[in-house]
Amino acid sequence: MTTIEIIRNGNNLDVRWPSQLLLDAVGFRARVRSRVEDYLKERGMEELSLRELMGLFLPSASEPIAEFSAFWLHVPILRQPQFGPYLYDSALLTLTDSDMGLAFSSEWASRICKLKLYELREAPANKRLQRTAKKRRDR
Repeated sequence: MTTIEIIRNGNNLDVRWPSQLLLDAVGFRARVRSRVEDYLKERGMEELSLRELMGLFLPSASEPIAEFSAFWLHVPILRQPQFGPYLYDSALLTLTDSDMGLAFSSEWASRICKLKLYELREAPANKRLQRTAKKRRDR
């Protein structure tokens, strides 16, 4: 069995894996992987669970966050130098496309849904509607 098959068949988000094996299994692109490796080395994280890996990129769906700007403060990997929006989007797409088991897929889907909700709240059209509603109330 390959590492990916072992992780997928284990279907457990809390089992700790050597970080290099987990990054191999996910299949990040070279630049993303390099930045993630740097982040893990700086923090001395030699082992990582799938839940912790997801937590580097998106906060838990159950974690309360008051506003959109605070959402981004809860994304640890964005504190890594040279890890900007392009690498972040690439990492999110890679994690979304990875087949790491049913537990991973369902947890990741809930985190992605939370991200979409925060983005929709801050969309320009939504802000315009909020201002219009406020003006109507103030009359």
